[in-house]
Amino acid sequence: MRYLDCNTFVGRPAGRMPYITQAVTPARLVAELDRVGIHEAAVYHVLAREHAPAAGNALLGRELAGLAEPERRRLHPVGVVLPPHTGELPEPETLVRELLAGGTRMARIFPSADMGGHRFSLAPWCSGELLTALERARMPLAVDFTLFRRGEPPWREVYDLAESHPDLPVILMDIQGRNNRTLYPLLKRFPNLYVQTAGFNVHHGLEDLCERFGAHRAVFGSGYPVQSLGGARLQLDRADLPEADRALIAGGTLAGLLARAGEGIATYAH
Repeated sequence: MRYLDCNTFVGRPAGRMPYITQAVTPARLVAELDRVGIHEAAVYHVLAREHAPAAGNALLGRELAGLAEPERRRLHPVGVVLPPHTGELPEPETLVRELLAGGTRMARIFPSADMGGHRFSLAPWCSGELLTALERARMPLAVDFTLFRRGEPPWREVYDLAESHPDLPVILMDIQGRNNRTLYPLLKRFPNLYVQTAGFNVHHGLEDLCERFGAHRAVFGSGYPVQSLGGARLQLDRADLPEADRALIAGGTLAGLLARAGEGIATYAH
């Protein structure tokens, strides 16, 4: 069974996380993966969230290029993206094409208006072009509302996103186990929604989700370096699940989504 963590970053946050005392380099991330027994990780650069996606994405590419093989193949770059209206990133079709050409098969957004978010709406008038381009490429999209957020995720936005873009794989990050009363009807209605495991730690919550919707709807993630790699693995290892279900969560589902990103789109370079 191979573990593929969908939720890690490199870099050093600017002041909000004083317990991260040094920058997390790709080499340090690989060493931590080895220590815990995790094989691969999808990774974004914290600069892309805290400063500018274009700068952070570019820096991520340069830092990953500095890794020797085979370590470099173990880290899958994640592009942090925005709607195009401020000119910070290329137009969506061009952006997705460039991400795919550079080896990026997964995107991430931070739309929250709370501290740490990029403060934009997911409504069609704001994000529709971006989401449509990602959907056309079948590029998995990690949606992160809650890194600094308190309270409930914006469920109406999740509903509208999943309904308007049924072919876009959407991975909901940091959804808490006690959110299941609202989460479950969304999972029932929209097969393109997936849940990252970190934070979904209500008693037997993972087992209940898998029994109701299938293990392929949960994707292994840790939140490292903010959260523990070892804790995330322990949660999955101790879950009362069949081995085949555990393998899907650990990496099988996400590996399949990454492999299909850009599939069938001749204009997008691979």
